[in-house]
Parts: sequence; structure tokens; C-alpha cells
Amino acid sequence: MASCLVVDASFTLRLILPGPMQASFHERVRQWRTDRIELCAPTLWLYETTSALCKVVRLGELTPAEGRQALALAQSLGVRLIPPDDALAHSAFEWTLRLNRTAAYDSFYLALTEALQCELWTADRRLRNAVDRGWLRWIESG
Repeated sequence: MASCLVVDASFTLRLILPGPMQASFHERVRQWRTDRIELCAPTLWLYETTSALCKVVRLGELTPAEGRQALALAQSLGVRLIPPDDALAHSAFEWTLRLNRTAAYDSFYLALTEALQCELWTADRRLRNAVDRGWLRWIESG
């Protein structure tokens, strides 16, 4: 079993925001901790998570105080943020071209997953539909 896995912002948001699948997300993370599996993400994970929480607050789905609590909860997950190096940037570039996209955000998660030789956990249906790899794990948002 891998000692680490990559989580993206969509997975994190399902974990920290109230929803029908939140309990199962929490159980999965508890199991990973029991198994001593480290959660990793490219540094953009923090930007994406923070931006998404700001959007949810701006839309009135959370109060500012709830948004702050959700951000603190995301940070408490202990996700190891890995900054991009030249190799990761080149790999993300290739993923972006392969997926015929104009933005490389998802590609950095894919490139990091390949570099770490682990699984990527996402709740992003569009990403799941675009990438056919055995190491991509999609968890339905309910």
C-alpha cells in the first residue's frame, strides 16, 4: 500500500462542508490516518480550497465565521503541500495538452500523483471523465 496519496480541492471541500457524503469522507480520512497514509497536494490546493470557501461564503451558503472554521478544518488535515519544480511543471504542461485544456490546475494534481506513484482522490466528475487511469479515485459527492 502506498504511504501517501494526493487529494484535490474538490475532495477536500466534500470533506469539510456539510453534505450527504460528509460522514463517509470523514471515515475514509480516519482510515488513512490509521494506515499512516500521508495526504499530499500541490501548493495550489491551498489557493483553490481558500478560493472555493470564499465563493461559498459570498454566495451565502456559509457565514464568514463558518467559512473561517471550514478553512481551519482544511488546514488541520495536515496535507503536505508540495511546491512545483521544473519536472512537475513540464509534466503538468504535458497533461494539460493531453487533456486538451487551457488551464493546468488539474494537471498539477495529475503530475504530482504520477511523480509520487500514488493515488489521486477527487470529487471532480469532469476530471474523472477526462482521465482513464487506475490511480484516479473518484468519490461521488452525493
